[in-house]
Amino acid sequence: MRTLLFLLPAALLVAQTPTPKTAHLSTTAKTLPSKAPAAETNYKDSGSPNAPITVEAYTDYECPHCARFYKQFMPQFTADYIATGKVRFVHRDFPLSQHQHAQLAARFADAAGELGYYDVVVKQIFDTQNIWSFGDGSGKNTGDIDSEVAKVVPPGAMQKIRELVKSDPRIDASISKDVSMAMSTDHVPSTPTLVIVTKSGKRELDSNVMDVPYNLFKTYLDGKIAGR
Repeated sequence: MRTLLFLLPAALLVAQTPTPKTAHLSTTAKTLPSKAPAAETNYKDSGSPNAPITVEAYTDYECPHCARFYKQFMPQFTADYIATGKVRFVHRDFPLSQHQHAQLAARFADAAGELGYYDVVVKQIFDTQNIWSFGDGSGKNTGDIDSEVAKVVPPGAMQKIRELVKSDPRIDASISKDVSMAMSTDHVPSTPTLVIVTKSGKRELDSNVMDVPYNLFKTYLDGKIAGR
């Protein structure tokens, strides 16, 4: 099956392709939240649960294309579709085995989600990718995700996040669930990959989201919302 996006001409990008294995905004936040937001069970979900379609995004925190996706695509997409109730959005973890820090980054994000800090930590991890990872090739690759996350989370909450990262089985279970879906259900070829879940429940993959102008993607998605 090919969607409109696959038929559109696009500049080729070198996608981050997963190695088979068994088995979620451009300026770093400066101000710490005064108190923790309410924790949510489904912290990877946003938007209206009654939205006509769902968009699921598989990303790897060490993938430079995924960082670009969160910085360049997500702000406008959030304003147009998530905040307006048109789309339910789900962020799914797909840490690739060739990225040495990707699994740890996902653990920090999901641990933060258990405490209600998911969005702010996801943003921080992607924003600082070139510090803790090689990123686009110019990064420092410190592997010190902890220090970057600590800049946007209060000290008390940060200590709890560290404890969850170290020992809470819910964190690994959340990541494993997403990886299993990526490999067994959606057969994700690269990151970032979107899965558009239509009104009928059909799952349509788009791994070219960053290869086409946003307005063309918007036209395609509006058609799906309208049931076309």
